Amino acid sequence: MDARIILADDHQLFIDGITSILSKVSGISLIGEASNGLELIELLKKGLKPDIIITDIRMPVVDGLTATRIISKDFPEIPILALSMYDQSADVLEMLEAGAKGYVTKDVEKNELLIAIDTLLRGQYYFSKNLPEEISDWFKKGRHIETKTLTKRETEILELIAKGRSTLEIANSLKISKFTIDTHRKNIHKKLGIKSNTGLVNYAVKNIGLKI
Repeated sequence: MDARIILADDHQLFIDGITSILSKVSGISLIGEASNGLELIELLKKGLKPDIIITDIRMPVVDGLTATRIISKDFPEIPILALSMYDQSADVLEMLEAGAKGYVTKDVEKNELLIAIDTLLRGQYYFSKNLPEEISDWFKKGRHIETKTLTKRETEILELIAKGRSTLEIANSLKISKFTIDTHRKNIHKKLGIKSNTGLVNYAVKNIGLKI
């Protein structure tokens, strides 16, 4: 298996661990590292040409979900494998809908990680067998599921929006970029089918027990 890989994760120890594993596999080379989604995108814009990207979801500045959406649009030829500690169906489905071609959890065995990489390189999808049944449904239903389930991060942002916080205030509070907040805000509006901030406030009060 020949593969040039860019790895994105905000924990250097994890990057070092994956690098140690992959460096022992013939034909695999790690050509770039990023500690957040913005750095990942900038590596591609500078001309790095990986055969595959492995990225975490939760990262500062620009998260893996936002980065995946951008890369899938601007560099559609590069398959993206999500490698995350989160296994909730909402997180997995969002990454798949954003353009990721695979999803494995961080407790994955070495052999399964290599199988996942090889599967994506062959143009196919791969996801851990321990993921929720909804993932199988995603494939059966034409690789599209409308889900109204908000992720943990989206719920945090919804609560802050409902409390009247501005985009800049939310970004500073959560230590992520305004761009990422705007992306999450759009996704929240789309998922819930609510166009106004007033509607989001009402939803938060009725559905997540927010007290204002």
